[in-house]
Amino acid sequence: MSRETQCITSFEQKADGVFLVRLKKSIIEVGHLEMSGGYAHKDLPRSTWDGCCKLPIGNSYMLEEIGERFREASTETFSKLSVFSIHTYANRIELWRMHVPSCGVLQYERTHKTVVPICFEEERKCFFDFVIVLWDLRCWLLEVAEVIYKLQEEHNDSDTNVSNLSGILPSHPFTPQKEKHKKGITATYADSDPVSFLRDSIKSW
Repeated sequence: MSRETQCITSFEQKADGVFLVRLKKSIIEVGHLEMSGGYAHKDLPRSTWDGCCKLPIGNSYMLEEIGERFREASTETFSKLSVFSIHTYANRIELWRMHVPSCGVLQYERTHKTVVPICFEEERKCFFDFVIVLWDLRCWLLEVAEVIYKLQEEHNDSDTNVSNLSGILPSHPFTPQKEKHKKGITATYADSDPVSFLRDSIKSW
């Protein structure tokens, strides 16, 4: 499994796992996994960086790459496409989804959040929610594959040579710089000074 994502804008991002749709001669990235440490490991700055920066930016680049690749497909079909990300931290797992419901609108939402159960006796009530996360992810990935195949079909059948999908996504707000942005994230602990945190955050932007 690939551990790095190389996108059309030359932005490179490491990931702990990547979800792929396989075509005849190539593959398409439709999701990725970020693990903020091992089970029960608590690292607030790291989990905040992974969840608030790496996940959404990685997903937005995936959508952009798919749109550029099948640029002659219809916007209606593209609006049905979603890409996903899984985030694990401490003892929890989150499932996030990103899609473009209409031109210029990028929607990002957390669809599931639950505890990862490792002891049936102590966490039996979490097993059902955990299974739902895995099952819904499976179903959604199958749907994504169908949409990808539809986009490819529309792109190949088009004879207009007109780009329908280029520029459909909003522009990226920034390119993440870990040392720059994580400096402010480190100060989000409960015992930190809110005034200095706000001042440092404004300076970093």
